[in-house]
Amino acid sequence: MTARLWTVFGVACACALSGVAHANVETEGQLIFENVLRSNPDKGKLCPTDGTVEDRVKHIKGIVIKEVMPLMESRRIKDPFPAGMKAGEKVREFCGYQSASTVGMKDVRWHTSLPPLVVDPVQRHLGFFTSEHSMANRVFTPEAPGPFPAVVISHTKGISPHLLVHAKELISAGFAVVIVDTYGPRNIANNASSVTPAESAKDAYAALAALQQLAYIKRDRIYQTGYSLGGYASAMLASPEGARQFNSSYRFRATVANYASCGLGGAFSGAIGSKIQTLSEDSDRPLLMLMAEQDIEAPPSLCFPLLEEMKKQGKPVEWHVYPNTTHAWDKAEHQGHVFQLNSGETMTYRYDAAVTADATRRMIEFFNLHQ
Repeated sequence: MTARLWTVFGVACACALSGVAHANVETEGQLIFENVLRSNPDKGKLCPTDGTVEDRVKHIKGIVIKEVMPLMESRRIKDPFPAGMKAGEKVREFCGYQSASTVGMKDVRWHTSLPPLVVDPVQRHLGFFTSEHSMANRVFTPEAPGPFPAVVISHTKGISPHLLVHAKELISAGFAVVIVDTYGPRNIANNASSVTPAESAKDAYAALAALQQLAYIKRDRIYQTGYSLGGYASAMLASPEGARQFNSSYRFRATVANYASCGLGGAFSGAIGSKIQTLSEDSDRPLLMLMAEQDIEAPPSLCFPLLEEMKKQGKPVEWHVYPNTTHAWDKAEHQGHVFQLNSGETMTYRYDAAVTADATRRMIEFFNLHQ
């Protein structure tokens, strides 16, 4: 990692955007700022006077993020991170707050705003009518005596049929499974951009805490696997920082990320140098990154040379890049979907049964290796 410099959504953690010059930043920052004012007409609520300076800046950060995400999704802004920072500056000036550059903010990648997730602790088994939706936030186990090792599955941008396939494979391999649904319980539409990898990681920790209380679960063998958005969470969960941020007394034994990357580029940013790292050098839990060579949505390039350097340092990281493969290789239901970057570059999803089977095999072997 070149430097531990994080700048995003109006919060300067350690540096300025001197290395990122883009003609649209001022214009896009103004657009975000205007949207913030339009969505928050009550200045008293937008600019609270109680709490510390850090609390107030964090409050502004959350408000700006909510405006940036839909603008990014609709491609009305090209450089969300520097534009978000510019908008944050404008909002803080509007509120009369101290500059964020003097505030020692926590790493912005862990910001969350959704209410806590609830996982149903009742033990269930697969049935003829079981669907990916009926499995959401519930515990399903093999029909055998426990206790069982368990896997928390974190979805892409919402629940999709491929998760049922993965859940069945894991249950057949002897694991209990929880498919975490971050969207449904909060009435968030699938594919909404308001859900960040941090929200996915937070919900995974909630599922982990619930599993830790169950007698039919092997509490020292609880794993996590994620896909796309959930895969970014997998990388974040390998770091101890997440447990501290979310006050978790527990950690996952190991995690596996599928078609995610080590930084928020691709679909998350069009600005060079404005990526946020999701994989940290302080990671201390086994992590397997499974990536697609032709993936422009979660480009493998953001993982190198970081993964290689971490491996040399003895960090428990492994990876595999599937050649001639795209994002969402396991989603037959999304075959032919066209993804487009802000730059105009496109990628067409291709379902690959062989890659899907190999990724599942690697995942199960990785979990069983780390008992």
